[in-house]
Amino acid sequence: MNNITKLYEESQRVNNPEAFLAQFTNCRVLSTVSQDEDEEQWLAVRTKGIGGSDIGTICGVNKYSSARLLYFKKTGQYQDNESLNMSEVALERMKWGHKLEPIIADEFMERTGKRVVICPATLRHKDYEWALANIDRVIVDDEEKPIGILEIKTADARMLKDWEEGDVPTSYIYQLQWYLWITGLKYGAIAGLIGGNRFVTLEVYRDDDLIKNTIFPAADKFWNYHVKNLIEPDLSGSEADAAFIQSQFPDAEKDSEIALTDDEDNELAEFIVQTKQQIKELEKKMNEAIHKLQNKMQNNEIGYTTDHIIKWSPRTQTRVDTDKLKTEFPDIYEACKKTIKYRTFTVK
Repeated sequence: MNNITKLYEESQRVNNPEAFLAQFTNCRVLSTVSQDEDEEQWLAVRTKGIGGSDIGTICGVNKYSSARLLYFKKTGQYQDNESLNMSEVALERMKWGHKLEPIIADEFMERTGKRVVICPATLRHKDYEWALANIDRVIVDDEEKPIGILEIKTADARMLKDWEEGDVPTSYIYQLQWYLWITGLKYGAIAGLIGGNRFVTLEVYRDDDLIKNTIFPAADKFWNYHVKNLIEPDLSGSEADAAFIQSQFPDAEKDSEIALTDDEDNELAEFIVQTKQQIKELEKKMNEAIHKLQNKMQNNEIGYTTDHIIKWSPRTQTRVDTDKLKTEFPDIYEACKKTIKYRTFTVK
């Protein structure tokens, strides 16, 4: 952490950590080890329960992870695998997100007039020891009394329009609701730095119905039924589960066979066959509708129906002619080509 970031961070520390934490009557202190002090121990604490960053995954609103993958991490069965590891781009994004956190917090204070401080501990709910909170910042009054929660995020510039319209990832909302429930606070905010140069804030109030009917039941079942009893959650249709399955079984013995004799296996196969046929038929009907509308729009880019806005916009795309590259620059082609291994899945 550089000196400038340290200055911002030091200014956001509470004067008396013990007295500050004692004000949280709805939760207890689990650990006072920070990520910067001892990341390994800090990560170990996170395995003792469910944290805010887990909630979106458990509730099925995080497209980058799945309950099954999280289960294997929480039970210590997850093994690092190259296909599941973060890309260099993702790791870089995470690194800068952590470094920029104090600066974004400072900007939030400057723009809103609210003061925020670093929460000097990992918290847990007073009644549910497995309900954990690693809070980015706590919003406080002039006497350092907690009045809200601040979650800090960074995002790609492509997400700017969504953020400006209040359409932040649902998993962030669930994460903040989780923290509000654990701490007993009623108000929170999300501060996002989008594309490195656009600052956006969103106020969030505790939604007790969402917590009671959706978030808590899902978290309780995941921890006390799945994790505690070592019962794997069902696989979902998420990209995360697809990557997980591919990583677990990346190869197959040539011509090896297995008899799938359960009735459920046959029902699943039949469902796939029928669904593919339905998709094929629906795509044909959809394409027919597209072609009819395109024929009516002719050279116009935008069309209006009673209920819809239709756009048929021109685009340009530059691609590498691999055949030409291979023929005219074979050395470059050989140096740049990459072989990937994967398995195809078919049902007949």
